[in-house]
Parts: sequence; structure tokens; C-alpha cells
Amino acid sequence: MTKADVVVIIVCLLAALILAVYLFNSQEQGKLLRISHDGETVITIELAESISRERQDSESGGRGIYYLITYEENRAVPVRYEERPDMPVGVNYNLVYISPEEVWMEAADCRDQICVHHRPIAGNRESIICLPHRLVVEIAGEGQDEALDGMVK
Repeated sequence: MTKADVVVIIVCLLAALILAVYLFNSQEQGKLLRISHDGETVITIELAESISRERQDSESGGRGIYYLITYEENRAVPVRYEERPDMPVGVNYNLVYISPEEVWMEAADCRDQICVHHRPIAGNRESIICLPHRLVVEIAGEGQDEALDGMVK
């Protein structure tokens, strides 16, 4: 190995480190949580407003809220709960938990449980998808409600 090889390796490592720091710090917090079923928006929640209201209401200061989504006649019905609800029997469901810092799928009755094991989401344009129930939980920034993210010709 020559000195030039060492210099090239160091430059590449520094460039990778700078890029990683930039990408990590530039991730914007999302403003809206959108839950959609079969391509149609079921509910849109403003995260900052919902979380700040929740912090004022709770005595512990860090508690989140739950949305139980059940499926009746091929449409999703979301219901808000302050405490973790009992899971329904004989009905398909997803349980979404919204904490002050992040959102995750707490429970689901689907067979594969991929959505439940998905890591929590917090950043802009992150999503959790439950394929068996055709449910998408995604975080969006302001002005991204119906904006296209790309177009193919």
C-alpha cells in the first residue's frame, strides 16, 4: 500500500462519515399521521397537536394514545382510546400506538405479524404497512397531504 492508497481510503471514510451525519440530522419530523385502508384515508392526525394535548391531559407526562382499527364490511373503522383496549374477538383489527416521540403497531390479528415487528416510525415519509389488512400508517410533513412523490413516463 502506498501513501496515495491511504489518503484515498481516509478521504472515502471521511466523506461517508460526513454524509451519514448529514442524513441523520436532516431527517425532518413529520407533522401528520395518516392512516389509510385500501388507498383511502381513514383518519389524519396532527401529531404535534395530538401529542401536546395528550401531555397536558396525562398525569405521567409521557403517555400516548391508541387507535384500534377494525374492519367491517370491507371498510376500516378507527376508534381512539386513552388506555390500551382489549382486543376484539372474531373481528380483524390493528392497534396503533402514538407516543410523544414515535408511532408503532402495537398489535394485529394478521398471521405474519410483520407490521407489529416493524420498528417504530418518527421521521417524515416513514410508514408501517399491514399487507393482509391493506392498512398503511405513514408520517407526512406539512404540504405533503396529496403531493406526488414521483412520476414515471
